[in-house]
Order: sequence, then C-alpha cells, then structure tokens
Amino acid sequence: MLKRLLLVLAVVALGACSSNDPKKLAMKPADLVKFEATAKLKKQWSRDTGSGTDKRYSRLVPALDRNNKIYTVGVKGDVEALDAQTGKRLWQTSLKTQQGSEDAFVDQQSWVAKLFSSLLFWQEKPQPLQIAGGIAVNNEAVFFGGFDGYVYAVDSENGELLWQVALSSEVAAAPAANSEVVAVNTIDGRVYLLDAKTGEQRWRYDQTVPILTLRGTSAPVLTPTQVIVGFDSGQIVSLATSDGSTQWEVRVSRPQGRTELERIVDIDGTPVVNSGYVYAASYQGNIVALSRAAGRSLWQQEASTAHNIAVADGKVFVSTEDSKVIAFNSITGEPEWENFQLKRRDIGGPQEIGDYIAVIDKKGYLHLMNKTDGAFAYRFKPKGDDFRSPMLYANEMLYTFADNGRLTAYALKERAPKKAD
Repeated sequence: MLKRLLLVLAVVALGACSSNDPKKLAMKPADLVKFEATAKLKKQWSRDTGSGTDKRYSRLVPALDRNNKIYTVGVKGDVEALDAQTGKRLWQTSLKTQQGSEDAFVDQQSWVAKLFSSLLFWQEKPQPLQIAGGIAVNNEAVFFGGFDGYVYAVDSENGELLWQVALSSEVAAAPAANSEVVAVNTIDGRVYLLDAKTGEQRWRYDQTVPILTLRGTSAPVLTPTQVIVGFDSGQIVSLATSDGSTQWEVRVSRPQGRTELERIVDIDGTPVVNSGYVYAASYQGNIVALSRAAGRSLWQQEASTAHNIAVADGKVFVSTEDSKVIAFNSITGEPEWENFQLKRRDIGGPQEIGDYIAVIDKKGYLHLMNKTDGAFAYRFKPKGDDFRSPMLYANEMLYTFADNGRLTAYALKERAPKKAD
C-alpha cells in the first residue's frame, strides 16, 4: 500500500514538473480573457447539408448567388441549394447518383473503350468521387473541383450535371466564374480558363511548383479582363482573360533559409480586389497592396498567414500564423491595431460582419472584434464540429460551414452596455 502511495505521489510530482516546463508553457494556447459583450450573434437557421469534409485538407467553401440562394458541396459529391434567408432546401443531388456507374471519371468515353477497359483485369478500379475545393456560381451553374482532378458544373436550378472536365491535377481551391468563363487553379501550378457553358478549355498557364509546399492552393480572382492568382512560389500573377498572357507578376515573398521548410512562401489565401488595388499575403512572408492595373507596389508589411485576408472600412485584416489579428491601413500599410489575446489558438481567416471582424479558433469559439480597435465584443461556440472553411457574410447574415456539413446563419444584434450601479 505504501509503495502504491509513493508511486502515485511520484507521478503527480512528475506531472506538476512537466506542467511547469517553460517550453510547454510557451506553446500553450492563450487562455480566453473576460470582457463585457457589446454585441451578439443570433442564430437564424441551421441545417445539416451532407457529407461535409474528411481528414484531408480541404476548404469546401459555400457560395451565394444573386438570387439569394446559397450552395454547399460535400466531399462525397453531394450538392445542395438552400434559401439563404430561411435555410429552406431548394434541391439536393449526388453526382455519383447522376453518373450512375463506378467509372464516374470517364468523360465522354465511347462504349467500346469502356468495354475494353472493363476487360483489362490489371486496370485499377476507379476511386470514389471526392470533392476537394469550394464553390463558384454564376447565373446558370455551380462549379467545383475534386481530388480526382475533375471540374464539375451542375445546373443552379435543379442540380443536374451539365459537364465534367479532367484537368492535370487536384483542384484544392474554389474556382472563379462569371457568365462566360470559369478559372481554376490546380495544385501542380497550372491555371485553366474554361468555357462556362461547355467546359471547353480556352487557355492554360503553367508555373513551376516548389519542392515543398503547404497543403492547399489559392483560389483565383476573376475580373472582366484579368485572372489574378497567387502561387506556392510566393508570386501573384495577373493573366489576360482573353488569351492567358501575363499582364504583370509580383513576388510577394522570397524564399529564405537553409531548409525547404524555412523556404515555404505559399500564397494559399484568395487575393482581394478592392477599389483598384489587389491585396495578398503569404506564409512566412509578407502582406502587400498592389495596383490592379499594373501590379505596382503600394506597400508591403511582414506577416505570415495561409488564410484569407479581409478588406473593409479602409483596413486590411489578417490572422497571422501565431494567431494574432492585425489591422493594417489599406492605403499606407501602417498597423492600426493588433490583438495578441488569441495567440496559438490556431484561428482561421478573418471575416467582416458589420462593425466587427469575426474569427473562429481551433477549439470552436467564434470571436467578434471591433474593427476600430480590435477589442472583443462577443464570443460563443457556433453549431458544428471544427471549421476549416472560411465564413461568409452577405445579406446581413454570417454563415458558418462546419467540417461535418452543418451550415448555420447568424444575424448581428447590438447589445446595450450594462448600466453602472
């Protein structure tokens, strides 16, 4: 009995020593601070939308169209359209069901070729359909890509498959689309411009991919004359929509260090086009502001992030690698405020909502901060389990999409300060 007691005391003592280890304490996520809430997010509706994502890195970002519909896609190819105000399901479909066979990735192949393939006993069985990237929409269709390297287009009115096109590699980010074309960035450093109605390739741009990169790619930005894309090399490039020719290219960050890990400078967040400027940020690098027309540098500041950035009210908001939230002046680049109180809590990218900026941490807490000074205004745990996908804000509603497929809409409510005693 005495030996057991001594053993228990030794274990407790060892645990106490390890809990006081300076190295472990230095890596511990910051404790949540108390504050007086001045705002509130009230749930408007919530719905399970399908398979969600899996353990592989993917950002299955929903998308809204001009007809007040929001679309979601799950990793298993389930697609849904909902009313963005009420959450009412308008239609749902499964690409596997529509394709109706295991060889879902054989595009417009003749029946003779299919029969010949089935007779080859050494041929590998096709892998199940797995969606990897988020959604783009135009007035007629919904577009997204997969781990299989295909891009899919379904009818926005009923979910019917319109076309599918095989590209060179995995599509890990959302495409960009307008009424005429769809721009897609693949993980092997290629950008494709496809016809929105047929999927036919109009042009392709190639860039060399570094030896070691983060898991993910930047979504392209599409304007009437430009396709603007960030690459794993730390470069941002503007390509002519008409023919894919290079209009300008700028290096946001240069690889530094001895090891390949130290030299990673991926741009994985989507560049932001705002008031004639392009804003972009890289991992282990910088955040920059460029003129949209010529790519001329307006300013540059050191910052490391693999997330989307937000631009609003004359500020550029970024969640850094170590989970600081920083607001830069959008014209001068000077830091206006920094919030250090979420350090090492592994927060996602910032999203504007009214007078506030929202971020979600790894523990599932959503934090609202004032745009003016970064002070906390509200905190709660939204519906769902983990939130890898960026939040959306539209129609005065904030939408969160959890990894388990739960889509929830919240409305902002101001909260009067407590009266002094």
